[in-house]
Amino acid sequence: MPYNEIVDVTLSNHNPTFNQELQETPTMNHMNHTCAALLCSALLCLFTCDASAADPPAFESEIFKTGTLVYSDDFDGNIDRERWGAPTKDKQIRNGNLVVAAKFQSKEEAMKALKRDHHLGLEPVVHINRIPEAFVCHLRYKFDTKKLTPGRPSFQIGHHMIVLNYLEDGGHRIKLPDGPSFTEPDSGMKLGEWIDLVIEYKKGEIRMVVNGHGKTYKHDAVTIINEKDKLGPRFTFKGGPDCQIVFDSVRLWNCEE
Repeated sequence: MPYNEIVDVTLSNHNPTFNQELQETPTMNHMNHTCAALLCSALLCLFTCDASAADPPAFESEIFKTGTLVYSDDFDGNIDRERWGAPTKDKQIRNGNLVVAAKFQSKEEAMKALKRDHHLGLEPVVHINRIPEAFVCHLRYKFDTKKLTPGRPSFQIGHHMIVLNYLEDGGHRIKLPDGPSFTEPDSGMKLGEWIDLVIEYKKGEIRMVVNGHGKTYKHDAVTIINEKDKLGPRFTFKGGPDCQIVFDSVRLWNCEE
């Protein structure tokens, strides 16, 4: 009968000498050393991989010297409720992206469900909450739609504050609250295409890098603070009709001057 089928606690308890000889067999010692070496190698690989995966993205800024990473997301897990709110049927993670759609497809459907005739959820709207008052943010996202409508799609940096939207022939416009607008046609920002956006902000100064096209704006009207918004600084994305907003990644650093 094979050896490993007869070794048990009962046999070794009744024959201590045999048990001692068994433990000191050279073959068993070799097996133990081999298993230990394999286990150490596996643990070392695991820890190395975990450490590499946990490395934070590099911080770079033209306005700030240092920043603390406070939020990083590639949408390969659950929705971060603190930043995005609870998941709903119109806000779901799919294939490594966060996809936001309209809540309802028709006015009649929305009015019946909501018992009102305003804020009907006929366009995708989503917020990223708890934005620091001085920050650097990297965003990769797109508005998946085929046509512009008045004021849509738009990205608000601060609720109803600094607005980033599209130019009809490509590029983007930045509108400051109660201040001037700046048009940047060279960024090539287009509907339905990914936007790689970097924002650096402190009160009175904002730097926007859109698809590698960067510019810094200094003005008294540069602010994300809306005194009427009780929820504090946040990003607001509004897509317009027949649109989905798709997010690929977010990095957010809290900065100090």
